[in-house]
Amino acid sequence: MSDELRDLSPREARERFLARRAQTQAKATIRSYRNRLNAFVHWCESENVESMADLNGWLVDEYQAHREGQGVSPSTVKGSIVALRQLVKYCQRIEAVDPDLLDKIEVPKLSKDQQTSDKKLAAEDALDLLSMYRDSRRLFGTAWHALLEVTWHTGARMGGLRALDLGDFDREERSLEFRHQPETGTPLKNKEDGERVVGVPEPVVDALDVYVARERSDKRDEYGREPLFAARQGRPSRTTLRSWSYQGTQPCLYMECPHGRERHSCSFTSRSESSKCPSSRALHAIRTGSITWQLDRGVPIELVAERVNATPSTIRRYYDKADEHERFRQRRRELSASLDIQNHD
Repeated sequence: MSDELRDLSPREARERFLARRAQTQAKATIRSYRNRLNAFVHWCESENVESMADLNGWLVDEYQAHREGQGVSPSTVKGSIVALRQLVKYCQRIEAVDPDLLDKIEVPKLSKDQQTSDKKLAAEDALDLLSMYRDSRRLFGTAWHALLEVTWHTGARMGGLRALDLGDFDREERSLEFRHQPETGTPLKNKEDGERVVGVPEPVVDALDVYVARERSDKRDEYGREPLFAARQGRPSRTTLRSWSYQGTQPCLYMECPHGRERHSCSFTSRSESSKCPSSRALHAIRTGSITWQLDRGVPIELVAERVNATPSTIRRYYDKADEHERFRQRRRELSASLDIQNHD
């Protein structure tokens, strides 16, 4: 460690960096940076990197290799390095790292396939987005927010979301009822077998209350029904719902663009171009992420299957995108009690 540099541990550097960011940025942005920097701090502590001044190009490369070896997606590795680069940039300003270190940190460039290969909305990204919406006066209760809350907490398909009527939302019971009504234009994929009532937590109810009261277009569809999610012409088309999903999941809503663009000048923020953003997600990707998240939270697969209207075998084959670390945590919850010798008969 150079005598000219300040002695700041990675954990102290992270906390100081976040404290400075908190003065000007949203809570969700700070939470996102914290989540992405946690892996770096833990790695440093496991490798006995005691000071930011000890960091060099070799160690940064070792950290990147460590993240890649954990089996996380390329986009997650990129997010980790972007966050590290911001931390190092701050530490450079306060003279706590080698002044040449920033130039040695190269953010990974993803191929087109890698940018779109992660077919789910990752839990950490979903929670960052939801936190941002819930903390925002301007965006709370918008169509983007309400749709994300409902999709994430129910895991419903697009057809089910589009089929919801205003009367299917029961704020007292905190539930949504999905009904198969093909004669009036809203069939469910599994027909009558897709009908179900799904409970939602209070924050989802709060978002829907504001959406209905302030944002929802007071329109009926061509059959005289009142859709819960309503556009100017009545029941939204699938194209409209897709646009709401793509626009509402862009990370630049709460953090710096991970692709080096500026939100105010980026064409991907427009409705017609929003699907081209590498980090935006379709409704099916939110459904997939939701199913993985519910399973990782320890919800039994049979209950998840009932909520999202899929068979357990289908979920295991197509939707359970948990990585090996998520699977380990899930198995540990399921087995820890039964494998305890105190519970042996």
